Amino acid sequence: MTLRRKLLFFPALAIGALVLFMAITLRPDIPVKPAQSKARSVDVITLKQQDIAPKVTGFGRVTPKLTWQAIAEVNGKVIYRNPALQKGQVLPAGTELLRIDPTDYQLAVAQAQADVSAKEARLAKLDLDDTNLQATLAIEIRRLTLSRDELTRQKNLRKKGLTSQSDLDSEQQAFLSQQARVQDLQSQIKVLPDEKRITQAELDVSRLALEQAERNLEKTQIVLPVDSRIAEVNIEQDQVVTPQQVMVVAHGLEAVEVDAQVSIHDMQTVFDTLVDATGNGFEQKIHQLDASVALSSGSFTREWGANVARISDTVNLNQATVGVILEIALSDKKHAGIAAMPTLVNGMFVKASISGQPVSHWVIPEQALRGDKIYVMEEGELVVLPVTIVFRSGNHVAIDGALKQGQQIVINDLLPAVPGMTLEAVTVDGENVDQSGIEQSRVDENSMEQSRVGEKATEDDV
Repeated sequence: MTLRRKLLFFPALAIGALVLFMAITLRPDIPVKPAQSKARSVDVITLKQQDIAPKVTGFGRVTPKLTWQAIAEVNGKVIYRNPALQKGQVLPAGTELLRIDPTDYQLAVAQAQADVSAKEARLAKLDLDDTNLQATLAIEIRRLTLSRDELTRQKNLRKKGLTSQSDLDSEQQAFLSQQARVQDLQSQIKVLPDEKRITQAELDVSRLALEQAERNLEKTQIVLPVDSRIAEVNIEQDQVVTPQQVMVVAHGLEAVEVDAQVSIHDMQTVFDTLVDATGNGFEQKIHQLDASVALSSGSFTREWGANVARISDTVNLNQATVGVILEIALSDKKHAGIAAMPTLVNGMFVKASISGQPVSHWVIPEQALRGDKIYVMEEGELVVLPVTIVFRSGNHVAIDGALKQGQQIVINDLLPAVPGMTLEAVTVDGENVDQSGIEQSRVDENSMEQSRVGEKATEDDV
């Protein structure tokens, strides 16, 4: 019995060897997996020079370009106050805001007019007297001539003894009287121009007094000169005002200004791009700058175009900033002609952006910059290059350094970034690279994985 069991071992061994031989013979060939590449996939862009304008950012508060103050120039009681005269109210030009009691000034105007009329009448009377005196003088001169002739005749008769001495004396007295009359008229006519000049001067003074009285009367009405927003009211009806008292403060609606504080270094970078094409110096160059201001509050964001009006006269020593004064025109109008309520009002804190003229520079996106270095792919390997940042403009950076046209700049953040490591470009300038070889490798890898699964199942069956 024991010998029989031992003889059964050999047939079982032969069957096992046959099954193993068949399994080895019939199994599929194992595909050879190619060596997997260790290159890091990266996105690259082609380096080239572009025209880019430096753009700097500053912050400042909105102030009205025009601030109008209603300062009392006369004194008196306020007898009228516009019901719409309230802080924050928008009023059109020509609106009467206040009226001061004009009675005293109307009386002064009437008195001045009466004085002017009196001086004009006196001047007219002097002109008439001049005419009358001239006519009278001509008559009296003729009479003097006749009296002289008569005196001469009387003297001749006296010499001949044909008249008495008393007649000669009477004629002599008449001649002297007529001569005195003519001299008196000539004296009156001589001083008459001086009297006219004096009266004319007095008339001029009276007319000036009338104009002053009329101006004072006009000053009793306070009228808004431009479309404005009322900012401050310091007067009430029936209150007595005195000269130099500030009654109302209003802000014009046509334009506002922003004193934006900008870094001195950044502003110098912007100024360096300007060209003095006009030959008129710095004041004309700053008008080449482009500017805008933006207001953000919660989900509300709005932007306005601005003009660089001037540079502030002071520098902030604590922050090393210079003030750039921007002017923003607010042209929105209501259908009735009154300026609409602007979004930019006094005191708002806004962001200002100022751009210079475009200049050719090496330009890369902000995401490609690694501090003061950039990653460059040369012949499939990583090269780290130091660069100098010239300026920023939005999401782009102008740089300088040992750069060449056409270099491939890596925009991915490689961790770790080892110089000389192997790189493989997946996208170039935003366009995908041909991935057919990569896809085929993935297919082969999947096939090999499936073969491994089949081989494992066969071994389990055995």
